[in-house]
Amino acid sequence: MTLPAWVAPQLATLVSGPPPGDDWVHEIKLDGYRILLRIERGRVKLLTRNRQDWTTRFPAVAEAAAALPVKEALLDGEIVALDRAGVSSFQALQRADQLETGRALVYVAFDLLFLDGRDLRPLPLVERKARLARLLKERRGRLHYSEHFDVPGRRVYERARRLGLEGIVSKLKNAPYVSGRGAAWLKVKCVARQEMVIGGYTDPEGARAEFGSLLVGVHDRDGRLVYAGRVGTGFDHATLRSLGARLRKLGQRASPFAADGPRPPARGAHWVKPELVGEVAFTEWTRDGLLRHPAFEGLREDKPAAQVVREQSRAPKPARARRIAGGSAGPVEVAGVRLTHPDRVLYRDQAITKLGLARYYEAVADWMVPHVADRPLSLVRCPDGDRGACFYQKHAGPGVPKQVKRVRIRESGGRTASYLYVDDLPGLIALAQIGVLEVHPWGTRVGRLERPDRLVIDLDPAPGLPWARVAEAAEEARAILRDLGLVSFVKTTGGKGLHVVVPLRPEAGWDALRALGEGIGAEMTRRAPDRYTINPREAARRGRIFIDYLRNVRGATAVAAYSPRAKRGAPVSTPLTWSELSAKTEVPTFTVETVPKRLATLRKDPWADFFSVDQAITSRTATALAPPAPPPPAPRRSGRARSRPGRG
Repeated sequence: MTLPAWVAPQLATLVSGPPPGDDWVHEIKLDGYRILLRIERGRVKLLTRNRQDWTTRFPAVAEAAAALPVKEALLDGEIVALDRAGVSSFQALQRADQLETGRALVYVAFDLLFLDGRDLRPLPLVERKARLARLLKERRGRLHYSEHFDVPGRRVYERARRLGLEGIVSKLKNAPYVSGRGAAWLKVKCVARQEMVIGGYTDPEGARAEFGSLLVGVHDRDGRLVYAGRVGTGFDHATLRSLGARLRKLGQRASPFAADGPRPPARGAHWVKPELVGEVAFTEWTRDGLLRHPAFEGLREDKPAAQVVREQSRAPKPARARRIAGGSAGPVEVAGVRLTHPDRVLYRDQAITKLGLARYYEAVADWMVPHVADRPLSLVRCPDGDRGACFYQKHAGPGVPKQVKRVRIRESGGRTASYLYVDDLPGLIALAQIGVLEVHPWGTRVGRLERPDRLVIDLDPAPGLPWARVAEAAEEARAILRDLGLVSFVKTTGGKGLHVVVPLRPEAGWDALRALGEGIGAEMTRRAPDRYTINPREAARRGRIFIDYLRNVRGATAVAAYSPRAKRGAPVSTPLTWSELSAKTEVPTFTVETVPKRLATLRKDPWADFFSVDQAITSRTATALAPPAPPPPAPRRSGRARSRPGRG
């Protein structure tokens, strides 16, 4: 199989001590940037955990990877800066990165996910690492292999603590690679460290320039930023200058911290938009929820501010089977998420159970997660299945698992409310746990709500219209977009309609997005008023295709790629290639049962280029479809004489 467009990385859970037993191997915890290294037909990409392309940032690593004897591969590891003792240092990494020298930077690989057409993720960890070791054999320079220790974890941890290392990561020997945070990878820290969102700074004192201390915080379960203390040490002169300049550009009048939490100092404080994330070392948390003896380590530009929460360690547990209790209806675990009543039927005709839905989400996660991650969601929940009562939910409420994240969003009336989002496979499985049969994301991400990054043209045919008319409508929308210089993609809705989707750089606001969507719909209606309408009234839609441009306003949603629908037959909204669309003679039907098989046999992701398209709404785009201005009124003539057309 070919490499999927994206694989979300597996993440470790913080625990208070190494796990017992001999089912684990242990690695030294690295202190760098998490990077997925992708090699495909001689091209190399270095992708962060948030899908940022950092290839040009570390060209020497990319060059070394291009020399590996493979046709295609996907490695998981970290970019680190090693000192003379071979220990990774985040501060050294920051300095090397800022100076653009890259001389001390290497890529340390600890997992191999794909190799020359084979998906290695289902294999046991130790087998994947054995193949990785053979691939990187005798290679030093820019590419290193992360060794592991098959000895009691306590011994490895104590040794790491005495050496002043950050910590260790313990991994189940025989576990497959599963995207998202789970219990198969556990991290134990020797030194307390935590990502922090920067919400402000204080005035400098004495000889210091730029600022005195950073005012930092973390998000709570409701997505509010809670103040966690001031960080006044750990800065060199270069960091003070560069960080000070960035903070001034982010200035705002109001404090971003929750009013009912710990109070930051008001005197001499300057507030900033909470967009920057810093790594902070500290000794402990106080009872008041503040950092004790914090020191700044560097900026984490690979992690979005909206995802920063306080890390809570738990006691490690021995490895256990997926089933939690005996009996066919007992709880089970999928991707570390507890499913109760796994045999509850959610799609009656297909006998698809809650566990079956979770397995579907697990099977399509690599394709689906990139289209829903970090986006506010509207969910269609059907606790009793497709034949029972269903309801919409967009706000956080009781009973929603912790793997579904919360974010505070200002609504049109001025109040704020807690919305839901997911960012990984466990989040999707948690949606199955609460009977979610439809996932509808916003057209933007939680870290930049006012800057949408996709346009959706929703083509909804009136009953009885032939499929060919719908396909022609999608092609016409595509042609108009192409004339505007915009690349588009198409997918089924899981019903009789189609979505034409346009990826965009998050630059223009919601008004511009709506205007573009309305302009496309109006242009199609102008060309063929008997075939299309943008009028939502039932009478206007009769015999026509309704072009719903209001999918592109703030707060509106559209069903996600690979989301099931709460309809009989378990249909799925499925991405197509444009050539597939033209070849179909009837409504394409894909279901929860058939989509995983389709993805397993495809030679290429239908939307393989979706996230690499670089385009935006420009001034030309915004005005190209605007209606022409009416002509000025003719001047009034004096007297009764009227002009007549000339003869001849």
